[in-house]
Amino acid sequence: MSKKLPLREIKKARSKIALFRASFELIGKKSFKEVKVEDICEKAEVSKVTFFKFFPQKEDLLIYFMRLWLANRLIDFRLHPKRGIEAIRHLFRSVAESENPGLMLSLIGFLAEMNTHPRMPTLSEAEIQILFPGKEELVDPEAPELGELFHRFIEEAKEDGDIPDHLPADDLVKVLFTIFYGAYFTAHLYGSDQFMEFYDLHLKLFLTSGENRPR
Repeated sequence: MSKKLPLREIKKARSKIALFRASFELIGKKSFKEVKVEDICEKAEVSKVTFFKFFPQKEDLLIYFMRLWLANRLIDFRLHPKRGIEAIRHLFRSVAESENPGLMLSLIGFLAEMNTHPRMPTLSEAEIQILFPGKEELVDPEAPELGELFHRFIEEAKEDGDIPDHLPADDLVKVLFTIFYGAYFTAHLYGSDQFMEFYDLHLKLFLTSGENRPR
């Protein structure tokens, strides 16, 4: 049974989530840059003052999207354990099958402007209860960085013999970040919605280059 939380905390979480869901729906109809804070607030029936309490800038919605995506992936791994290359491919597939391509492309563009990895926000108990009913125990308030997951899966892939052990894990993490964002963007440039085909192509090249690299 979920822990009973103060009504005030529940209301705050509901407002924050309503803003996110409203933005998600609006972005489905237009680009993120075209979506105005006023439109989001009107759809969510939440004031602009409240919006900026939760999201100091509109682009923070993109980071929140990434945070929830990570939470869902961790739930996936806890319910259906995967490791190594299989786990990496699952991450890629989860991006490829995103319901809103425009949201992912907007995130890529925003990260390019940030010049740094985003800091994932902490989820409150109320947010976890509302967003993940029945799965609260599978969600950590603090999310691991995506790079941490990549590093873990690379080490597992080395143990499984899928990646040569001599290759530096830190370098491989950088390559996976390149694939994670780059394959999606490249598919978009080629006018394709078959994002997973591009991820599979890059992952195949990633594994093949590791095998052929001189020791």
